[in-house]
Amino acid sequence: MDTYTPTAARKNLYQILKDVNVHRRPVVISPARGNKDEEAVVVNRADWNSIVETLYLESTGTLSAVEKRRADNSGTTDIDDIDWDTL
Repeated sequence: MDTYTPTAARKNLYQILKDVNVHRRPVVISPARGNKDEEAVVVNRADWNSIVETLYLESTGTLSAVEKRRADNSGTTDIDDIDWDTL
């Protein structure tokens, strides 16, 4: 992951945005002193949406239910057998 100071990011903002979108690689903007609590990350919108969706599925327990179904190795899942209200 590339890291820029705020000054360098400001000078190269257009190129940073282009690179984040073309290469789908996040970029860190970090203060010159390197305080990790004050860093920011620039990510592609589609990647951000994926992160948010994954966090939501994990927080609701849906992700673990999907993983259990995937691990059963049956090869098929009848969608009508899923109790969507309890996920």
